[in-house]
Amino acid sequence: MPFGLKLRRTRRYNVLSKNCFVTRIRLLDSNVIECTLSVESTGQECLEAVAQRLELRETHYFGLWFLSKSQQARWVELEKPLKKHLDKFANEPLLFFGVMFYVPNVSWLQQEATRYQYYLQVKKDVLEGRLRCTLEQVIRLAGLAVQADFGDYHQFDSQDFLREYVLFPMDLALEEAVLEELTQKVAQEHKAHRTIKETVCTSAFSLWAFS
Repeated sequence: MPFGLKLRRTRRYNVLSKNCFVTRIRLLDSNVIECTLSVESTGQECLEAVAQRLELRETHYFGLWFLSKSQQARWVELEKPLKKHLDKFANEPLLFFGVMFYVPNVSWLQQEATRYQYYLQVKKDVLEGRLRCTLEQVIRLAGLAVQADFGDYHQFDSQDFLREYVLFPMDLALEEAVLEELTQKVAQEHKAHRTIKETVCTSAFSLWAFS
């Protein structure tokens, strides 16, 4: 190396670390992705990076939220620099992607990818008890969800896999015998949806959930 100059690799990485940061985003399917952003990047830029990975164009329906230091859910103010926003208010640099604005009817949604994300959000809201349903609605929705997520009934030798699949809202305290009976009703509902395409089921799920 000319003139005996010694370069320290650590200095290069320190410069990068001062200008960039990595944040994690939990998606609606529970997968977590990482985004490397500039310290000046806004929440909107982060949202657009997530949307690009999801091949999602209708970003105006969605947002990012985080848990505040008091453990309250709080939406990211998209026009502000994300890092400063998180440093000031967030409990940790973990973001959650979700639906921020709902439409009266899912037929308003133009993109299949948008309808799928809506389906994931609504299913999550049903299972976590934020969207209340009657038991009859829960069974109907569960049958649609199984068809959307796993395909036709006849592909399986038995419906035993449903026992490992979350079908009912978490706050339903069901005895084992009742749970088994309801699971069998979901299996029959699943059977009735044979050959219905995934995209139709996801839209139907959202429509039924809001009806």
